[in-house]
Amino acid sequence: MDIDINRLATLAKLQLTDAEKEMLARQLPDILEYINKLQEVDTSGVDAKAYLTDAVNVLREDVVTSTRNERDAVVAAFPKQVGGTMEVPGVFAE
Repeated sequence: MDIDINRLATLAKLQLTDAEKEMLARQLPDILEYINKLQEVDTSGVDAKAYLTDAVNVLREDVVTSTRNERDAVVAAFPKQVGGTMEVPGVFAE
């Protein structure tokens, strides 16, 4: 399997040292093989909503904790602004 570690690191937005790249190049084929092995397990009879504990998500009511002035100050301090909002770079890349 030919894996381009530099391309993977770029897509994942990781900054890896040469030593980390070498280690990942050695480990990644084994990781992918293990994932393939897991995909062979028949999970058709497993309830997707089954949990090991009785824990549930605890939700709280949303409470506004900042004022319009605080929001405006944060936006004003941001390097790029458009129409009173912060402009950030896109996160989707080819």
